Amino acid sequence: MTTLAGVLFDKDGTLLDFDATWGPATREVLGTLSGGDERLFRALAETGGYVPDTGSFRPDSPIIGGDTTEFAPAWALILGSRPDEAFADRVNRLYRAASLTHLTAYDDVAPIIDGLCDAGLAIGLATNDSEVTARAHLEALGLLDRFSYVAGYDSGWGGKPAPGMVAGFAAHANAPTEAIVMIGDSPHDIAAARAAGAFAIGIARTPRAAANLGDLPDVTIRSLTELPAVLGRHFALPSRPIA
Repeated sequence: MTTLAGVLFDKDGTLLDFDATWGPATREVLGTLSGGDERLFRALAETGGYVPDTGSFRPDSPIIGGDTTEFAPAWALILGSRPDEAFADRVNRLYRAASLTHLTAYDDVAPIIDGLCDAGLAIGLATNDSEVTARAHLEALGLLDRFSYVAGYDSGWGGKPAPGMVAGFAAHANAPTEAIVMIGDSPHDIAAARAAGAFAIGIARTPRAAANLGDLPDVTIRSLTELPAVLGRHFALPSRPIA
């Protein structure tokens, strides 16, 4: 049985309550971009898969699993702006400020991550958000010091579903990819793990996540409290138990 070396987490929908954080943040971002023009606001929302009436997202929303490059260019064209890096940077800055205001982590995050750290495992983050925003979120949650590896879509590894972030974490942990677990709530996370040769755990905290994941993961859990038992069934664990 392979000895577990590290656990790599997705961020949004895995550590953060996606709708509670990104729903109001998206409303603020689109309000700023549209300048109060309701027609433009609705067009931006439709393209981004955001549902203003409920503050939630369609299952196919590129904001859920994609990176900024997957939706910002379309927004730029709607607004008559150039779909360039400067516009994407503006979107990232707006989202960073708005998401920090509404940042909502799940209650099981800190205790489980503390247990993994105490067991001597490498802990990483792989997100299709920007690295700067990811670090800001972890710092605001008081968790940044637990993560020895933080990769965003702009960190040089490429975005998910490509395997670069997962392979990069394995190299960081000085371990083969089969000794790495990737945990996420979207098919992008599972595809990235598969492509790198890592073990893929889906986390279905919501019906939307459960529907999106389907039977793609090696294992699906409903919360992080289930994680220690799952790891114990599939890997040899370090000598220190995972709390």
